[in-house]
Amino acid sequence: MNSKWIIMGVVILLLVAFLIWLFVASSKPLPGQKIDDLGRKHVPVGTKVDYNSNPPTSGDHYADWVRSGVYDIPRDDGYLIHSLEHGYVIMSYNCARKETSNKRQVTSIVYAHGTEEEASSGAEATSSSELSAAFKSEDCHKLVDQLISIYEKKGKTRLIVTPRPELDARIALTAWNYIDKFDAFDGDRIEKFIDTHLNQGPEKTMETPGK
Repeated sequence: MNSKWIIMGVVILLLVAFLIWLFVASSKPLPGQKIDDLGRKHVPVGTKVDYNSNPPTSGDHYADWVRSGVYDIPRDDGYLIHSLEHGYVIMSYNCARKETSNKRQVTSIVYAHGTEEEASSGAEATSSSELSAAFKSEDCHKLVDQLISIYEKKGKTRLIVTPRPELDARIALTAWNYIDKFDAFDGDRIEKFIDTHLNQGPEKTMETPGK
């Protein structure tokens, strides 16, 4: 009889400990900063839209989207937001931005995506904006290689690496309604963001790994 009560007591204690752990874990903030949801309405290519962060994390976007991959020229936000809607995580970078100490920072601004000429070139087409010499530097190649290593390590699916000359940080991570910006490469920080937000978009789709 005594052993039965002991076992029951242990089970109850384990259950209570699990519930406490679950409560603490669920109370922890998710990686990055949560950005207000601007909706997910489809608009014609070239429509001017004001977003509430740079890069945007939600809002009006186009019917097509950018597939998984590593891109060497910018993609239009109208397509990238649709990728986020599908649960993608986007790793944007600006090599013209000097690398500094790795302080957590997020800047939310109103950002209007590209012109009609840029947007009409298609989800897989290039942007008309030219990248500065900083994007061709050895330091930039090193940063891109580091981001590619994360892209490959995480399986290439629902992941995008792309330059963003207008970015106000060296690196930005975006998922649906979440953003994280910093100026020094931090692999653990990037992986944690991906592990938390990957495939968490409001639209569930079948996606094939990037090539």
